[in-house]
Amino acid sequence: MYKERILDNKLKILSYKTDTFFTTNIGIFIKSGTKNEININYGCAHFLEHMLFKGTKKRSAKDISEVIDGIGGIINAYTTHEFTAFYTKTLKEEAKTALDVLYDMITNSLFDENEIEKEKKVILEEINMYEDDPNSFIQEEFSKNIFKDTELGYSILGDKELIKKINKKILLEYFNLNYRPENMIIIVTGNFNDDLINLIEKLFSEMVMIKEDNIIENTFNPSCKFGVKVFERENINQIYFAIGMEGLGKTYPDYNKLVLLNNILGGSSSSYLFQEIREKRSLCYDIGSFTTAYKNTGELLISGGANMENFELALEGIFGIIDVICNNGISYDEFNRTKKQIKSQTLMSFENPQNIMFKIATNYIYYNSFKGIELLISSIENITYIQLLEFINLYLKKENLNACFLGPKGTKKIVSKWGELHG
Repeated sequence: MYKERILDNKLKILSYKTDTFFTTNIGIFIKSGTKNEININYGCAHFLEHMLFKGTKKRSAKDISEVIDGIGGIINAYTTHEFTAFYTKTLKEEAKTALDVLYDMITNSLFDENEIEKEKKVILEEINMYEDDPNSFIQEEFSKNIFKDTELGYSILGDKELIKKINKKILLEYFNLNYRPENMIIIVTGNFNDDLINLIEKLFSEMVMIKEDNIIENTFNPSCKFGVKVFERENINQIYFAIGMEGLGKTYPDYNKLVLLNNILGGSSSSYLFQEIREKRSLCYDIGSFTTAYKNTGELLISGGANMENFELALEGIFGIIDVICNNGISYDEFNRTKKQIKSQTLMSFENPQNIMFKIATNYIYYNSFKGIELLISSIENITYIQLLEFINLYLKKENLNACFLGPKGTKKIVSKWGELHG
């Protein structure tokens, strides 16, 4: 059963109760991420996420971990371009303890200057880790270029030089501006008693609303096209690729048509890319496509890797698949199969209360409402075969494709194949 409460300070409490589960999930979602950053504090949304685990007025960083571990629970957080989330998963009887920890972190964190300096080193190592991973690096470079000069083109982790300059003053300014009740959503899913919701209301009703609507929220105007970028690196064996174009935002009417197209193109094991490039021709081990969707824009990306001997053949295969889909469309059987896949995946995700929490959160952040799983399913079911064919014909055009490549020395010469295929 789904319920909503809005407190006097505008904080929203959303709950989805299912008595058959053993666990309770509590999530606090703050509607701020890199879109709320400016040059001087670039990277602080993610930095702030880390700092809320580094100690409060009543608990040290170790205490926070030990309390949650001591009840057999899980606590975690993540930052996106558009929001930041803190969440726990515990057995039903331990949910109030988890709530106390989350409330303590949100309202009583110390932002100790020594801990800030220590955490800088941790975040710099996190950046190094992602830069060392070829897939992460090449996908990040693609986003940087297609969303150049916008906040979506910034790494969520931040810039190394600006991370070194972040201090307590910068973090507190960002925190006080964005971590306020009218900018927060608390979601509880799974098995829980009403007294847990009442306790949330009691605790968080004490937070003071800031009447001035002075939250910084940048508008994204992506460049959309950048051509091709090539990087060479020693000690790697494959050419890693990220090939794609601007996608659609979650609020766009055609967004679910793109979801279906992606599933057919490379989003499943029965997709064109997986079956043709990997299974039939054995050119890649890792090959597929995915969408990344924000509120008003996104990406459709083909990602994978092939050795230098197979790279040109893999590239030809990818362009051949796009040509086939563009020129011939898809079959009615493919259309029905992918609708059933997406419908089934959506329904099965609601067997996990943590997934339900994340789904409610993103729906409320993007649409300011949650209409239930029935609407999610109907939005897929209502797409007709002709509508999807028309969408593919308008959207999927190889001249809109851009690419980033990372490979060993000599990659720049081989990548000339891109120009031949792309035209």
